[in-house]
Amino acid sequence: MTNDFIRSESAQSVTDVVARVEQSSKANGFGVLNTLNLQQIMANKGVEYAEAATVVEICQPDYAKKFLEIDPRVAPCLPCRIAVTSEGGKTIIQTVRPSAMMKIFQNESMDVVATEVDDIIGKIIADATS
Repeated sequence: MTNDFIRSESAQSVTDVVARVEQSSKANGFGVLNTLNLQQIMANKGVEYAEAATVVEICQPDYAKKFLEIDPRVAPCLPCRIAVTSEGGKTIIQTVRPSAMMKIFQNESMDVVATEVDDIIGKIIADATS
């Protein structure tokens, strides 16, 4: 695993960790836009996937605005997504570091903002797995 991801494990269930991600996101100033149960979405299309996989989409409008004002090409990278999955009986919570994702834009101003968001999302993930 590279440093391009923020990753943690939890002994709690996927359902419990998803709820904690949602709660911690709100406590840290991010809104929860959507929670996607990928396992269920695939099952509805006739595709079976054995492990749990849920993505929580979060956003903090002030940061989204900063990113978009620096470079509107960032729009496809928004909102932030935190994945909560099961892997062999473990619950894994992870996301791509915003700073890693923003490297593609080669803009130091964006790097500064992304590093701030890294810290907040790292706290959200730590809170959700503690």
